[in-house]
Amino acid sequence: MTAGESPDPVAPREEARRLLEAVPDERVSAALAALRQLAEVPSDAEPPRRRFRTVGVFDGERDLGRRSKELARHELGGGSSKSA
Repeated sequence: MTAGESPDPVAPREEARRLLEAVPDERVSAALAALRQLAEVPSDAEPPRRRFRTVGVFDGERDLGRRSKELARHELGGGSSKSA
């Protein structure tokens, strides 16, 4: 495939069908449950809300980012002041 070509949208679906046919009979129900879950359409049109939110507040030294290597060297006991 070249940079200008778009991938064949049928190929992944055909591969999924081929893989489903290869699933052993005793595992078909698990595959079916997974497919049902993937195919579910959410009942509400709203996008899901983020579960975790962060606040950009940090109480520390102003130049902590600049001094991070120096602080790490001091805490870890590294003697060299040169970086790799």
